[in-house]
Amino acid sequence: ADEVLTEVWRDEPFYRESGGGATFSGGEPLLQLDFLEALLCGCRERGVHAALDTCGYAPWEAFERVRGLVDLFLYDLKSLDGDRHRAFTGVGNEPILANLRELVRRGHAVVLRVPVVPGLNDDDGSLEALAALAAGLPGLRGVDLLPYHRLGAEKYARLGRDYRLADVAPPAPARVMAMAAVLRGRGLTVTTGG
Repeated sequence: ADEVLTEVWRDEPFYRESGGGATFSGGEPLLQLDFLEALLCGCRERGVHAALDTCGYAPWEAFERVRGLVDLFLYDLKSLDGDRHRAFTGVGNEPILANLRELVRRGHAVVLRVPVVPGLNDDDGSLEALAALAAGLPGLRGVDLLPYHRLGAEKYARLGRDYRLADVAPPAPARVMAMAAVLRGRGLTVTTGG
């Protein structure tokens, strides 16, 4: 952790000028809880803003351990349909949604980050479910719609793994803008593209 924090401190003057800070992502950072906690404590001690990019699939106890050290949760949400979520990720979304609701209930700063994947979550039913969930989370900071891209295909090939979304085309920009408009119509702050 000390080695990583030494790298983080190199940009500290930039953080002070920009209001930025460190974002911890992964994989899933909550799977390396001791390491993550040490990094977050270091940021807190130096007054550096700390964001945690998580898929939310962790026991609540992991969130409980670090949540007081996190300034902003960037919360990935792939699908609200439990069966689709399980088919595409291998796990159910129940703990993900429960953790999200609990973070918001406790007043934490949360931004939903939704990869827009044609055939997975870009249909009208998925959009309405997302709009209803997000609008029902008081204090939610916003929703980032992240259009699917194929940049991971090469990485999967190098790893000798099957890339299950190889035939999926990125969503049309007009569709992403239409989705953003629906969410904004529900009073949500929305960005597209990350």
